[in-house]
Amino acid sequence: MIEAILDTDIGSDVDDALALSLALVSPELDLRGITTVYGHTRLRAQVARALTHAVGRADIPVFAGLELPLLRERAVHWMGHEGEGIDLTDPALDPDAGSAVDFLIDTIRRNPGRITLLAIGPLTNVAAAIILAPDIIGKTRELIFIGGVARLAENSLDVPAVEWNVRCDPEAARVVFKSGIKLTMLGMDVTRRSETHMDAGHLRALQGSDSPLARIAARLVAIYWKTAPDNLRCMHDVVAVAYSYDRSLVGTRCLNVEVETAGEHTTGFTLVTQGDSEGGISVGVQVDGDRIRSLFLDRVCAPLKMKVDKAEEGKNEF
Repeated sequence: MIEAILDTDIGSDVDDALALSLALVSPELDLRGITTVYGHTRLRAQVARALTHAVGRADIPVFAGLELPLLRERAVHWMGHEGEGIDLTDPALDPDAGSAVDFLIDTIRRNPGRITLLAIGPLTNVAAAIILAPDIIGKTRELIFIGGVARLAENSLDVPAVEWNVRCDPEAARVVFKSGIKLTMLGMDVTRRSETHMDAGHLRALQGSDSPLARIAARLVAIYWKTAPDNLRCMHDVVAVAYSYDRSLVGTRCLNVEVETAGEHTTGFTLVTQGDSEGGISVGVQVDGDRIRSLFLDRVCAPLKMKVDKAEEGKNEF
């Protein structure tokens, strides 16, 4: 079983919530904690709590992390629908007391070589942890990051020059990419393939499930789709969770990645060049999106293997 921490900017794009949903119902994963990053991180933690409560996992620690980018010089992009439909006054959804960065450091130090970090938001928390405690670089089992663009995938998608998670804090991304931590980058040119898209039929499958987790996921998808164009309805972050325990789902190559932090028009650009086993990182170049989407729907829509108290079930649905 893989021991993992999910570091997420859940609450904005819905794929973070979908990734957490899959992580919560994947028997291959022991989710040791959730940390939130970027913007109103306490609110993001409350969204994460709502999902953990839906599966009876209030025991999973959830820590609010850093709200501003690493250098505190860049504006935070806030979509405005974050937290919609959630009772933010419910104290049961409050995050744990303490620092997300401290939690990352302490958990990795106590479990050397065992913790996989699933970073599906800007890398601010991870970069801060590395700066404060560089010894965790060699003690982290692996970091799987959803972000960047490699432009080497076996598709011809029209993807942006700069991907969101890197764009929001390019300095943090540069720190992490240069740190020497064992890293896999799954970029937008892989995660945005059409096979990872959700459509109205997939939403109906979530809505029709008896699982309270699936119904919450459906609610969050519906809220997000009010603001998202069709080409953003893909499950980027789900790929990281599925790949963490099934390496056959994503093809990778060892390559060099540089993060641009000072370009007038290219800040956040990930420059990918030929690498080697000494200095390169693992970069996603192809993905079996159909299998990932089927895995997600089969697991999240399946009846939960737990008894949900009827008095609490309504709360889980916001």
